[in-house]
Amino acid sequence: MAHMKRVIVFVADVEKCSEFYIQVFDLQPIAESYLEGEWRELETGGSALAFHKAYDPDGPVDTPTGSEANPHKLVFCVEDVAKAKTDFEAKGIEMGGVIVFGDISMCDGKDPEGHPFQVCDR
Repeated sequence: MAHMKRVIVFVADVEKCSEFYIQVFDLQPIAESYLEGEWRELETGGSALAFHKAYDPDGPVDTPTGSEANPHKLVFCVEDVAKAKTDFEAKGIEMGGVIVFGDISMCDGKDPEGHPFQVCDR
């Protein structure tokens, strides 16, 4: 059986996006995987979240890459979704409402480039 090693998110600003996840989710950088402006991996507790500089046929992409046409969602497990929402909003991060589905709570937000993320208690 295979296991997931990392998720790669292609972004315009590697530093800005990786710092967001370091500050908001307290993820730790994997030092030996760092290439300034091009690549950065963060330890997530069993796999890595990697940020890769986005390129198109004309060269480096300098505009945010998150959009409805580029869908994915990073999901982070937290003990208390409502508290996480409040903590993130105190840091200036716009969050959606807490959704309760049975015994599962979840809440969505977006990183600096518009990529969706979710905090969930499952």
